[in-house]
Amino acid sequence: MKFKVFVSGNQSELREERFAVKDAIINTGIFREFFEVYIFEDVAAAGNNPAFRYLNELKNSNIYLGILGQKYGFKGDDGLSATEKEFDTFINSVSSGEVLIFIKGDNNLKRDEDTRKFFNKIKESLVYRRFESLDDLKCQVTYSLEQFLINNGLIQTGPFEDRINPEADYSAINEKEVKDFLQKRALKLDVDIPEGSIYETLQNRLNVLKEFNGEYMPTNAALLFFSLQASDYIPQNEIRIARYQGVTRFRTIDNLEIKGSVYGILKEVEIFFKRNTRLANKIVDFKRVDIPEYPYDAIREAIINAIAHRDYNRLGAPIMFSIFDDRVEISNPGGLLPGMSINKLDGHHASRNQRICEIFHQTKDMEKYGTGIGKMKKLMKEHGLEEPEFSEEGDFFVVKFYGPGENILDLVSDIPDDRMVDLKELGLNDRQIKALEMMVNEGTVFTNSLYHDTFEVSRNTSSRDLMGLIEKNQAQIIGKGRYTQYKAA
Repeated sequence: MKFKVFVSGNQSELREERFAVKDAIINTGIFREFFEVYIFEDVAAAGNNPAFRYLNELKNSNIYLGILGQKYGFKGDDGLSATEKEFDTFINSVSSGEVLIFIKGDNNLKRDEDTRKFFNKIKESLVYRRFESLDDLKCQVTYSLEQFLINNGLIQTGPFEDRINPEADYSAINEKEVKDFLQKRALKLDVDIPEGSIYETLQNRLNVLKEFNGEYMPTNAALLFFSLQASDYIPQNEIRIARYQGVTRFRTIDNLEIKGSVYGILKEVEIFFKRNTRLANKIVDFKRVDIPEYPYDAIREAIINAIAHRDYNRLGAPIMFSIFDDRVEISNPGGLLPGMSINKLDGHHASRNQRICEIFHQTKDMEKYGTGIGKMKKLMKEHGLEEPEFSEEGDFFVVKFYGPGENILDLVSDIPDDRMVDLKELGLNDRQIKALEMMVNEGTVFTNSLYHDTFEVSRNTSSRDLMGLIEKNQAQIIGKGRYTQYKAA
């Protein structure tokens, strides 16, 4: 059975909102199975006396979804707007119908007098929700419809990660993803890869298959980690990442909506992040050092925490990842659990997604419970940066990492070996090392003549030294012939 949802709202003022509601319903997988949605534009386009058909659809609907803004709308001969008339008709005609009301904005003084009266009439007997933006409205609508399905026993109410998705059977699992996971698990835990089939491992060892109607189906945790189409089944499984110009969200330089399996998402986030943050170089004690703007391990820890601890029941709410000139912000839907506070994060643990955390633990992507916050702080301090800032903003948990600004070359006194190249071991002579130091640290661009004058060597030696830097991938050529120049690679 499909429930008919009738969307009502001022036709001119709330047109975008009506289409946003329809979009939220038809683009959420589980809702397509349970709901049909009607808005005025659909019925009007069908012709054949649209007013009569629209009224007929209203009386045959199961759910009235009303949206109120600031304007009451055109009044008919009975003195009522179309929205209020539709509300009254549904209340009087559909005895067992569900009424969902969404109010735009929280300043009731901005509403005209008739809208305020209608609002007061609704408040007397019905619960309503407020929204500020189209995205906020979509979140509120999807949450309300999900609660409707739960209350009617049509979807499961256990932990999100342990529920099955009625649209996904075992064919949704990509066994290569599972094999890659098991190989990583064996390496990290120093254990053998489990014997038996992938199916048996998922069922008996990872406990991410669940019996339903006589067969074992993947749970949401299985889909998140091992389905390449995870976001088709779980639309909120998404990271929206953007690089902004400056320190506000006014102008976007680069952005991406990242979907898929958990480890696929992590790979794409890393590629985007490194593409949109700086990597500086300097020569220190005959070694070339790469200095990233941020310690990526700290950023990755925050992303894994966001994936593990977010509220997956918040449909339409992705993880948001924002890169600014001065900072990085990562926010995930779902505030702190009861008993937790910002001041008690370090060394304490509470999770709404125990199964997801357990899977991360099996590859040591999450280590001991309650250590993630301390790890982020430690990595930032070791990199020469301030500790990250943690906060709750509404129903979102937010981590902010502040960068070095123009002082990126002053970062990190203790450079890891994997970010250093020993120039002497590379085979460079003292002149080449000094020249490369000038290129990297001072921005010097050499010509053959400048190298000849600086180091007082022949032009043949100059050419040989400069070409040696090219061959060792430490310098690059600009221009040709008499205009040839050499700069740091």
